[in-house]
Amino acid sequence: MKAQVNQTRLVMDEQGNADLVLSLHKPNLQKIKQDLAKLKQRLEKGKTLSVEIKEYREQRSLDANAYFHVLVSKIAEKLRIGTDECKRNLVLDYGTLARDENGMIVGFTARECVPITQFFRYAKAYKLYEKNGKTFIDYLIYKETHTLDKVEMARLIDGTVEEAKQLGIETKTPQEIAEMMSLTEGL
Repeated sequence: MKAQVNQTRLVMDEQGNADLVLSLHKPNLQKIKQDLAKLKQRLEKGKTLSVEIKEYREQRSLDANAYFHVLVSKIAEKLRIGTDECKRNLVLDYGTLARDENGMIVGFTARECVPITQFFRYAKAYKLYEKNGKTFIDYLIYKETHTLDKVEMARLIDGTVEEAKQLGIETKTPQEIAEMMSLTEGL
């Protein structure tokens, strides 16, 4: 079950039991009642449920994801490179830097001989230096495309569209792209 929440409240009783009360934003009551009935059945069968509450982020549309991959294929064909290499180049040029739980940019330092792409699919070297006679490289790590939200995916698609146009590849109109990006999956 997924829902958007705009308010929370914690209610405690004298025995120390706690109830978490969630106020739903624009609820689809029929769907929520169906989902809750299924969850209640599981609880009655002795199952334990897991709940995760996190900040709401609009998900990108599956159409946007498919369009990105169509453009990747066309660009790769035009440049005569593999689609994986093409996608990697686009993510490193137009993608989003990975951040840790504190919002800090994720970086990685490795010796020059370490094949960093075995550990991180989207890593870009940004600094080369020597220390104690050994060469090290600092890398920036970029988010996997399946983890991008709507805004991040829009930036990646915008850059990819520009690359395609420069290569003479026909793209959707700005209006078609905007409409595609406005369609979101999920709630």
